Amino acid sequence: MSEEFTFPAYEDRMMKVIDKFGLKKMETYKGKDITKLWDMKGGGLVWSYKYLYTAPKIEKIIFSVQSFRDKLMCYTTSIWPDDDYAFPIYSSFWAESAKGSYMLIDLYPQADCIVDLPYMEKYLTPLEDAYDKGLKNFHERGTRDPDWWRAFSSPYALTADFGPSTNETQENILSLATDYLEIYYDLCEKDEPADAAYLERLHERKQAIRQNLKDKDPGGLMLENSVGHELTELTLEVLF
Repeated sequence: MSEEFTFPAYEDRMMKVIDKFGLKKMETYKGKDITKLWDMKGGGLVWSYKYLYTAPKIEKIIFSVQSFRDKLMCYTTSIWPDDDYAFPIYSSFWAESAKGSYMLIDLYPQADCIVDLPYMEKYLTPLEDAYDKGLKNFHERGTRDPDWWRAFSSPYALTADFGPSTNETQENILSLATDYLEIYYDLCEKDEPADAAYLERLHERKQAIRQNLKDKDPGGLMLENSVGHELTELTLEVLF
């Protein structure tokens, strides 16, 4: 007898770690009201919420859950550091349905790691054990990873694209997302403001990552078909 499919306890597991950052919920972003994203629906999007937080050393934390016809769930967590800090950008995305899963998890480096090996050793090498654990569970790379995303992802990026979903695969993805997040929290806690001259070249890469994600996000079209252009533009600005 096959197991009954249920969606994972994503919010409970992820927020246990995110709460450690010392959150302050944001109602506006860059002068725009974002409370309308707290309960967004339309078309195939039957319910969703997107919350934006700030915290010490953090520009913004984005936490988003979307339900498409109660058959497909999309979970997103992104954390962008303040411009005074060099630590990476946390990113996890997970699309989940009974038919299968697509996920990506990474810490996007602000530096070019082959040019700046000390950056990789300080901010990315701590992922080694979690990455090895993830590879054992998801040894086949996802098939939907575009070249522009691979260009800025880290050597520790993990993606997967498979079906069907099971309780075991859900637990493996949740464990991986929280393992990376716990490591990220430790990096954030220990980090100090970086030298302004050093940060200048990091900001160029950070902005390029931000702009490419905003311009090429594949979920934008699906969202626009559900809630329209205005809310989609606001969502993309908040996300990236």
